Amino acid sequence: MGQDELDNEEEFSLKISDAVDDLFNPVRKIEIDPATNEVRDLGGGSTANDSDAAPSAGEEPVQGETPAPNRAVLGPLLQELDQALMTLDWEVSRTNVGNMRDLLDKVVREYDLGALASEGGVVFLMHQLLSAMNDAPESVPTSGPLALKTGLSAIQNAAQQGQPYDAEARTQLDQAQNALVAVIPGGTAAPSKDSSGAADIVNISLPEEFDAALKVHLARIDRLLIQRLAPVEQFFGKAPSMAKLFVIIKGVKEQVAEQKICLQEMLRGKFSHVIPVNNPVHVSIDIATQCQDIMQFHLQVLDHCARRIAPIEKLFSEMTGQQKLYAIHFEIRSGLTDQRSYLVNVLNGDYSPPPPPAKAPAMAKPKVATCPWPVLVTGNWQGERVAFIPEQINFEGYCSWWGGGGLAKLHAFPLKKLKSWPWSGLKARFRGELSAKSNKDLVSMEFPILDLPLSGSGKVGKAVVVLFQGARGGVVLMDSELDNLNVGEQFSWKAAVINDSVFAGELTTEFGEPIPVVDITRL
Repeated sequence: MGQDELDNEEEFSLKISDAVDDLFNPVRKIEIDPATNEVRDLGGGSTANDSDAAPSAGEEPVQGETPAPNRAVLGPLLQELDQALMTLDWEVSRTNVGNMRDLLDKVVREYDLGALASEGGVVFLMHQLLSAMNDAPESVPTSGPLALKTGLSAIQNAAQQGQPYDAEARTQLDQAQNALVAVIPGGTAAPSKDSSGAADIVNISLPEEFDAALKVHLARIDRLLIQRLAPVEQFFGKAPSMAKLFVIIKGVKEQVAEQKICLQEMLRGKFSHVIPVNNPVHVSIDIATQCQDIMQFHLQVLDHCARRIAPIEKLFSEMTGQQKLYAIHFEIRSGLTDQRSYLVNVLNGDYSPPPPPAKAPAMAKPKVATCPWPVLVTGNWQGERVAFIPEQINFEGYCSWWGGGGLAKLHAFPLKKLKSWPWSGLKARFRGELSAKSNKDLVSMEFPILDLPLSGSGKVGKAVVVLFQGARGGVVLMDSELDNLNVGEQFSWKAAVINDSVFAGELTTEFGEPIPVVDITRL
């Protein structure tokens, strides 16, 4: 499915604008279930953090993998910091950056982390990176948020443990420092690189089966980039109301593209610097340490990107008529999680082919309101097509030659104008409830001539439709005679909410044509 297949109408952009704003509302607390990727709103408490994620949907825990820390034991301030980073990860803004920096300072004071805030410490480096994201976000690599997550995990561990830190905590802090320095613009401790951006490592060969599995994986990743991420990025980039979704998709595409290049370089014997991973998966096959580091970080990026897509997938799954965009985001998210599971198996010696790309389940059809009347009568009223309820039509036709003049000047219509001749009766001309009235009563009755509540042509027709039901009546001067309309499943119905018009609601045809329905009892 390419870009030309995506619906890019202004109406769609306006429709999701509020939903997108709610998705990125900093006040909103969300949690992504690691087992189902379901996004849940939280009334309070902590939220899931990408760097501490459990295995993705359908993935069994890997033997030897360190379990993620239990966020339920974090103090309220650390939970706030956790949430602030998640919000910043969704949207980089001055407000979100400032909130993150304020919370960092509070954590330093509450948990006695002053040493980490000194020059070169993890908190100091996180402040530097946040400043760069605030002042020049384009200068920060796409792996910047992952480096912040690495630093946050180290801070949380240190805060919970307290001084003196054990060897594991010090190692985690060292890893966080290296990760942050590597992505801070102008960082002096970043490893040197040659012109290709990767360091040459000699005498490292990859097992043949591992090499073949990586090429299969790269083909799948390339498909996601070309057929899914690139068209969606282009689509979102054209709609101002979807600017925030564009930023997310653009970031995911860039990170996946960088990882594709990194793995291609590794297959050619070149190994670039990567951010350390706190909870690496178990690796049982015999590959060099440099390969393991690249693969561990690659798995972390795949998981991180999949979790960024999950809320957007959920957003479109809940929107009527957006099966196509829901399916695309389902394929992106499931493609990333499936490939992560595939590589975990490969690293443990299972070279079984990856499963075929999953297809999105059909969205449940929403309950559509049905029109209360299976048959209506339609015609043109001052150039606009409208519908009437059949039992409310007591007369349709034209005035007689002697009483039809000056209709456009009338405000009320005397029923006696419908006599065929001055001496003829009136009763026989009506059906419905008016047919039960006597000639004497009918001659004395008059109804208001209704004005079209829409901006029509303004030209008054000559075809008379007398509406009457439940002691309420009115006259509509139509441009043409009426035709029956059978209301089938191809029509949608939306009832009027406020009783301030003669229209009971609006019927929409399968081609999108709106047809207001007149109900005289609403007068």
